[in-house]
Amino acid sequence: MAATSYRRERGQVLVVFALGVAGLLAAAGVAIDVGRFYSERRFLQNAADAAALAAANALIRGESDANAVIAAQDSLARNLLGDPNGVVASLPPATPAYEGGHPGDPAYLVNGILVSGGEVRVALWNEIGYTFGRIVGLGNQPITARARARLVGSLLPIAVRRYVNTPGPNPGATAPCSDNPSWFTDYFATAVTSCLGSETDPSLRMAPNPGSAFDALNPGSDATNHGPILAILGQGAQPNNGANFRGFVALDIRNFASAGSQLYYNGVEPSTNANNLKAKEAGWVATGYPGPMFPSVISPPDPNDQVAIMSGNSTGIAIDAMRRRFAPGDEILVLVYPGNVMAIPDFAITPPAQLTLPATGFTANAGSLKASRNQSFSGTVTLSTLGDPLDPQNPLASGAMTGGSAAITYMPNPVTPSLGSGQTVTLSNITTAGATDGIYTIWVQGQAGSPYLTTKVEPIAVKVGTVNRDFTITSSAASVDVVSGGSATFDLELTNSPDKNTAFGGPVSLSVDGPLPTGIGTISFSNATPSPTKPGTPSTLTISTGTMAPGLYTFTVRATGLNRDSLKVTHLIQVTLNVGGTGSSGSQEYVDISGFAVMRIATADANTVSAYAISPVITDMNDPQLRRGQVARLVPWN
Repeated sequence: MAATSYRRERGQVLVVFALGVAGLLAAAGVAIDVGRFYSERRFLQNAADAAALAAANALIRGESDANAVIAAQDSLARNLLGDPNGVVASLPPATPAYEGGHPGDPAYLVNGILVSGGEVRVALWNEIGYTFGRIVGLGNQPITARARARLVGSLLPIAVRRYVNTPGPNPGATAPCSDNPSWFTDYFATAVTSCLGSETDPSLRMAPNPGSAFDALNPGSDATNHGPILAILGQGAQPNNGANFRGFVALDIRNFASAGSQLYYNGVEPSTNANNLKAKEAGWVATGYPGPMFPSVISPPDPNDQVAIMSGNSTGIAIDAMRRRFAPGDEILVLVYPGNVMAIPDFAITPPAQLTLPATGFTANAGSLKASRNQSFSGTVTLSTLGDPLDPQNPLASGAMTGGSAAITYMPNPVTPSLGSGQTVTLSNITTAGATDGIYTIWVQGQAGSPYLTTKVEPIAVKVGTVNRDFTITSSAASVDVVSGGSATFDLELTNSPDKNTAFGGPVSLSVDGPLPTGIGTISFSNATPSPTKPGTPSTLTISTGTMAPGLYTFTVRATGLNRDSLKVTHLIQVTLNVGGTGSSGSQEYVDISGFAVMRIATADANTVSAYAISPVITDMNDPQLRRGQVARLVPWN
């Protein structure tokens, strides 16, 4: 009886063991099949990635979309032969296949190759049969892979001059051109035609092109293809009028329409330390600028096409980065500017120290002012006169100085400002009638409509009648840079005048005229009612910026009081806050970007990088001719 029971239990164990072994074998078989599917998935993905990059690099070489598809097919044909499961996938069909309900939508591509607008998509699939899974009725498992590559505009922070010695042409210039550096040259024409024509007449010049592979390794081999070799970074890259600029630009600082109009990108702020800025820009030599890229360049230039230049002493860090990434023969994407460094178009008005007028009478000649400009300003300035609306006794505000905004005749008007000390403008034909004796402030306003609408006002002291006791108010600084949210101080001083021994004889009230900027914090004076003295009485003006936005802000400080003769004296001075600091805009010099081009590096040493153009100047960064200067990168499918 016991033996029979033992045999029965042993038989049950064998059944359980057999079932367990079958389960283990089935699980092992499924694991093996899943491993085969994963290896196939990785294999297909690698093949798809390689095909997408092959097609994108074909576009970079300047080949057509159709040839880029062929490059992807060739890559797949080679890579698919090594299938780890021994099942060679078919090449994608000529007519792409999409998921149901989404015909023609690239995001839903399931089998095919798409090339369009500098973007490549590759989708493929293969069927791998189950091995052990067939025991439970499983057949084939479809395995898919998709890859997307895009051309990225690897724009470098380098601006290359297009012309030298404009306008041209050179006397007797013929092709092939001489290497005479004093001749007119268009660096973005072929070397043999670069001296022909002029800046405004390119009809005799030929556009450069990449040439052959031999040309890429031998820059002097065929000047009929590429442009002249020139320094683009470092020593020798100086333009005609900017000896300190050597090609290195701050791509993330743009728009120099005015001193307060700059735009900043990629975390750069007006207060960014200059060394940090240099390092950031040099880093983009290694990686390419991340954007935002430039819109199509228009003429006349959009202010957003104006880019900050960096000191010529800054190029060493950029040259080092260039030499680490590139070698002679490599092709790069650069900005192009006409050939001159620009400064913010600006003019200045220097008013006379004081006008002296009778209480009633006609003044034929009251003095003169100066109208000056910087090199970028080319327009005229229209002059007019403004009163002081906060002082009812001001003769212009009260009507005692007749003529309103035309109370003073400016000759000439409009005036063409000049360089240097400026153009002289006389102030004449002033009529007063019943003005109250005292010292007042009026304003001379200058407006220029070109190249940008600019208005400037400067205060002029006006002495009416006999006033012997006056004071002067000065500031230790006309402009102060301050970080956003910080406070700025101006050290003021009030001194007896017309000579220090003539006591003014009373206190002066200090205030700041409104309206005040949005977001401003507090304004205070350390001494709001100082009495002018011979050595000078100090008062510190403190302005807290609060939440003011970065930019330039001008404040009018009003100083007014009664002198010992009970005559009213008012003086106004202007001070400027640069919220955010001077920062990266530096000297306010920039280059106007006129386009983009592909260049091929010719030489590079510790001091200079030289290159030559293999494309013309292109105004649209999406133009296929610029693809050679771009790089191919894999990006997410969606």
